[in-house]
Amino acid sequence: MKKHSSRVSLCLVLFISFGPVNAAEEFVIRYSHLGVADPMVQASSAKAVVFKAEVEKLSGGRIKVEIFPSGQLAGQVSSVQQVRKGTIHIADISSGVLASLYYEPLEVFDMPYLFSSRATARIVLDNENPFTKRLIEDCAKKTGIRILSLGPFGFRHMTNNVRQIRTPADMKGLKMRTMEIRPHMKLMESCGARPIPIPWLELYTSLQTKVVDGEETTLQNIVMGKLYQVQKHLTLTGHVMGVGAFLCNEEWYQSLPDDLKTALIEAEKVSLLKYDRFGELLDTMGLEKLKSRMEVYEPTPQEMQMFRDRALPYVREWMEKKHGKELVSEFFASIEAAQEQLRKEMESAKARRR
Repeated sequence: MKKHSSRVSLCLVLFISFGPVNAAEEFVIRYSHLGVADPMVQASSAKAVVFKAEVEKLSGGRIKVEIFPSGQLAGQVSSVQQVRKGTIHIADISSGVLASLYYEPLEVFDMPYLFSSRATARIVLDNENPFTKRLIEDCAKKTGIRILSLGPFGFRHMTNNVRQIRTPADMKGLKMRTMEIRPHMKLMESCGARPIPIPWLELYTSLQTKVVDGEETTLQNIVMGKLYQVQKHLTLTGHVMGVGAFLCNEEWYQSLPDDLKTALIEAEKVSLLKYDRFGELLDTMGLEKLKSRMEVYEPTPQEMQMFRDRALPYVREWMEKKHGKELVSEFFASIEAAQEQLRKEMESAKARRR
């Protein structure tokens, strides 16, 4: 058996051959993510560990996975760029980062107040959902990047050091860090805040040195990044469902033997399930930890409606002007179909219990 190995250069870059492959060959996958190395602390870390175990097992050892956590290889933007070039095999990033760089239609997933629950998000983001499937295939064709899966990472909330945020009016004038994701930035604009995009790896220092007043992210990220050390107020706005995107280079993927493609996809399905459910658990546990470290405020239903009424129409109008009403309408129809599916499943479950 001919074995191919990779050597890590000073720039930690691997050049991949895209020529025809022999089914007996072994492959080394370099997997990059921003989570810490401990899989018990962050969902992305847990996903990477599960993916490695599953794909190595399902491939009979012909695929080996090298995991690079904590942005060792690259931040989110550079990860997407390197996947496109083929210098990283797989990257775990936010879908909006890919949208901002190469495939803008993915921006629809980062509109505010879309999903009432993780269950709805799971259905909409599933690879077999017609709307999502069409975007995935179109992205691969136009960018050379294949989205292996999209998954709900968790609801995002707001923190800051100036004042407790109870309504959109409380955000006026605040310098709020966002990712380089346009819908997130438009949301901040809608509430009168000033959005400032800052990479995750620079966020703690930016908060500490008051480059920004606050930020928005998931509860598990606040705990993982120890942002409670440099932020006083936490408001449970749940304004956006974070969407994780798991990417690979399309040409590299298509060069794999069919049995290894199958192993890759099956391993991805298993690891995505762990990612979703473990992330939900971490957010629940994270809230309990943060209650003893920060001033936590949960808006009333009336206050939450004020956020929705301010943010969603503003961002939707911007989205329709940029991408057209047809795409946005199809997306919302997909969400409504998911909600209807869940409603029927609940009714069926109730009927079985009678």
